[in-house]
Amino acid sequence: MRLYCAQLSAEEKTVDGLLRAINLLAALPKDHPLAVEVNRNIETWATELLDLAEDYFQKGLLEEAIAAAEKIPDHVQAYDLVEERIAAWRGLWQEGETIYAEVENDLRNSRWNSAFRNAVRLLNLDNTFWSTTKYDQAIRNIQIAQEESSKLDNAYRILRRGGTDNWLKAIEDASKIPKDSYAYQEAQKLIAEAVDKLTGSIETMIERRDWQTLGTTLGRLPESYFPAQDLNDWQILATAGQESQMGTVDGLGLAITTAEKLTDSSRPYYALAQELVKDWRREETALQQLARARNTAEIGTISALNEAIAQAKLITPDNPRHQEAARDIANWTERVQVDEDRPILRQARQLASAGNLEQAIQQAEQIAPGRALYSEARQSINQWQATIQRRIDQPILDQAIALANAQNYEAAISTARQIEANRALSGEARGQISRWQGEINAQNNLRRAQELASSRTVDSLNQALQLISQVPRSTDAGGQRLQLVNNWSYQILSLAQEQARVGNYQRAINALEQIPSESAAYGSAQSFLQEWRSLSQPSPGPISPVTSPTPRVESPLPAEPEFPPLASPQN
Repeated sequence: MRLYCAQLSAEEKTVDGLLRAINLLAALPKDHPLAVEVNRNIETWATELLDLAEDYFQKGLLEEAIAAAEKIPDHVQAYDLVEERIAAWRGLWQEGETIYAEVENDLRNSRWNSAFRNAVRLLNLDNTFWSTTKYDQAIRNIQIAQEESSKLDNAYRILRRGGTDNWLKAIEDASKIPKDSYAYQEAQKLIAEAVDKLTGSIETMIERRDWQTLGTTLGRLPESYFPAQDLNDWQILATAGQESQMGTVDGLGLAITTAEKLTDSSRPYYALAQELVKDWRREETALQQLARARNTAEIGTISALNEAIAQAKLITPDNPRHQEAARDIANWTERVQVDEDRPILRQARQLASAGNLEQAIQQAEQIAPGRALYSEARQSINQWQATIQRRIDQPILDQAIALANAQNYEAAISTARQIEANRALSGEARGQISRWQGEINAQNNLRRAQELASSRTVDSLNQALQLISQVPRSTDAGGQRLQLVNNWSYQILSLAQEQARVGNYQRAINALEQIPSESAAYGSAQSFLQEWRSLSQPSPGPISPVTSPTPRVESPLPAEPEFPPLASPQN
C-alpha cells in the first residue's frame, strides 16, 4: 500500500510529489521484502527530482531550481550531483547576468555594435532562458535604444550648427529624454556639450566686454544646468557692464556699486571685477573733467577754448574717454586756429583786391600747414600766383603765336618754351608747341613728297602719295594735299596706259592699284583695271595676236601746278 501511494505521488511529476514518494519509501525498513524495488524507485525519483530542478533552471527559475535540488535526500546517489550542479548553475547564471549587464551598459552609452556582440554571447550559454528569452530581450532592447537615440539626432544636428539659439534648442530637446531611457546618458552628454559651448561663448562675451549680449543670453539660460555661483557672477558683470555704458557719471556709479558685489576673491572673475571698478572710476573722473572742459569751451573766446583744451588733455590715452576728449580737443583747436587765422586771410584778400598780389601771398603764407584754414589759404595763394604768372607769361605766348601766324614755327616754339612747366600758361603753351611742331612735320613731309614725285616714275609717285597721306588736312600744308594727290594719281594713270599699250598689262595693273580712293583719278583707274585684268588672263584656245585696245580718250591731264616755294623755317 505504501509503495502504491508513493508511486501515485511520484506520478505528479512535481517537487512535492517526488519528495513525498521518496519519503514514503524511505521510511520502510531496509529488510523489507521489496527493498530492491523500493531502492530503485527512490533513486529514479531522486534523479527525476534533479531533472525537474534542471528544468526550473533552464526556464530561468534559479532559486526554485536550487531549492528543489537541495531537497534531494543525502542517502541517494543523485545527492552526490547536487552540489556540483548548483555550483554550475550559479556560475552560468552569473555569466549571463554579467553579459546582460554589459549589453545594458553598451546601450546606455550608445555602443550599438558592442551591445550586439555581447548579446550574441548569450547564445553560447547552456541555458534556454539566457540563450533565448534573455537574448531576445537584449535584441529588443537594442532596437528600443536605437529608436530612442534617433530622437536625439535632430538635437545633435542643431547643436552642430552652433550659436546661442541652437545650443539652447539642443538642450531643450535633449532634456525631454526621461531618466529610464537608454538614450538618457547620451542626452546628458549632449546637454553637457551644449552647456560647455554656452559657457565658452559667455566667457568670450565677458572678454570682449559685450555686456548687452551677455545680459540677453543669461536671461535665456536654463539655470538648472549651470552652477548657481557662476550664474550669479555672470549676472553681476552683465548688469554692471550695461550700467557703465549709459555714458553718464551716474551710470558709472551704479556700475561700480554692482561690480563690488562680487566679493569672493576665489571666484574666477573677481580680479576682472576689480579691474573694471578701477577703470570705471577713472572713466568717471574723466567724464567730470570733460564736463568742466565743455563748460569752459562754451564761453567761446580763444583763451577759454585754450583752457578747455588744457583741461581735456588731462585725460590720459589709456582712459576709455580719451577718444571722446581727443575729438573735443580737435574741434576746439580748429575753432582757435580759425579765430586766429581768419583776420590774416581776410587782410590777404584785401591786399589782393587792391592788386597787391605779392603782398597778399606773403600775408597768406603766414598760415602754416596743418592749421584749419591752411587749405583755404593755399587755394587763394595758388590763384594769386597763377594771376601773376599769366601777367608775366601772356606776352611771351602772344609773341609765339604771332610768329606762328607768320609760319615761323621754329621761332614760335623756341619762344613758347620760355614758359616753364607748372606755370599757369604752361599747359596752353605745350598745346601750341605740339600743334606748331605738327606744322613743321607736315611741311617737311610735303617737301619730301614733291622731291620724290619729281622723278615721275610709278614707284616714286607711289612713295610720294604714301608720304603726303601723312600730312594732316588741318595743317597749312594740308591745303595742298588733295590737289597733289590728284596730280600724281593722273601721272600714274598715264604711265599705266603707256604700259598697257605695249601689252604690259600686269605692270599697268600694279601701277593703277597704287592710286588712292580719294583721288579724282580713282574711278578711271578702276575701269582700266577691270578691262586690263580680263585681257591679262591666259586664253584657253590657240594663241592668236591680240590687238591692243584703243585707249580711251581721257580728259587732258592737268599739268602739275606751280606751287609757291615753301617758306624756309625761320630761326
